[in-house]
Amino acid sequence: MLMARRSRLQKLYGFEPTFVFIADSRGVLGSSEGLNWGLVEKALAAPRGGISGLEGGEPGLGVAEALEKYSVDVLVDATPSRYDSPGEALSWYERVLGSGGAVVAADKAPLATNCQKFLWGSWGKHIFYKATVMAGTPLIDVLRWGLAGRVVARVQGILNGTTNYVLGLVERGMSLEEAVRDAQSRGYAEPDPSADLEGFDIAAKAAIISCTLGVPKTVFDVERLDRVDEDAARRAAEAASRVRRLKYVALVEPEAERAVVRLVEVTPDNPLYRVEGINNAALIETVEAEPITIVGPGAGLSATASALLSDLVAAAYSLGVV
Repeated sequence: MLMARRSRLQKLYGFEPTFVFIADSRGVLGSSEGLNWGLVEKALAAPRGGISGLEGGEPGLGVAEALEKYSVDVLVDATPSRYDSPGEALSWYERVLGSGGAVVAADKAPLATNCQKFLWGSWGKHIFYKATVMAGTPLIDVLRWGLAGRVVARVQGILNGTTNYVLGLVERGMSLEEAVRDAQSRGYAEPDPSADLEGFDIAAKAAIISCTLGVPKTVFDVERLDRVDEDAARRAAEAASRVRRLKYVALVEPEAERAVVRLVEVTPDNPLYRVEGINNAALIETVEAEPITIVGPGAGLSATASALLSDLVAAAYSLGVV
């Protein structure tokens, strides 16, 4: 996406990023002078684990070592979320932010386990994380900047597209097992879908929303009252017979310092009722005005890439380099 939009970014924002290094699980491709765009294109097209095999690659070099070797303004973190062991990513963030740089994150684990450290205080203005929650929408920007000064009373959202898709199939008569297999065949669910079905992914997103609104929570603090299991499948089918829909939602109430994940029956007059497939939605209630509804893709390569690119431009502005 960045390759395709280089000229547009230059025209609109005067923004021409330089890649200093690109890393994957097996090594790094880097240059202190910046990688040429032809090499960047090859790196982005390389098979998983193949970046360090390109000319100038450094097999076995990790991100921590690369950050010592190369000087960077912005770190873009798109690594998988590891909630039980986020320490490695935390050390990257600390190094970059501590040296006056910025971080753009799609990885939920650092913020879902240590949000207060990064979002509050001087580092907060240099960390951008729109890709962590409802990546295809500006939800985080709306909560963080668009509603600045307002009092957000409640955020209720369908924040996991996999479970929304699965429940939609179940309410139309498919078994839970069949619905999960269907989601896996389309790439909507992982081979091990437990993080989605047991509410861990949506809990991490609820924690990030809570911290964005000033109440520190970790993924482990969020109450997971329900999961998407056989009982949920039965409830979804039964709700559909009464012209209702069962939705797997996160509820964040900052004033009550509450964050929960639960199954909720919604009626046709509720905006969440109309959210289909892998789409996400958030219903934001403030004390000053009518509720705001945001609907859109929550994940996927294109949605995540667009969020990262948007945040990369914002990070450059925050550092005064554009």
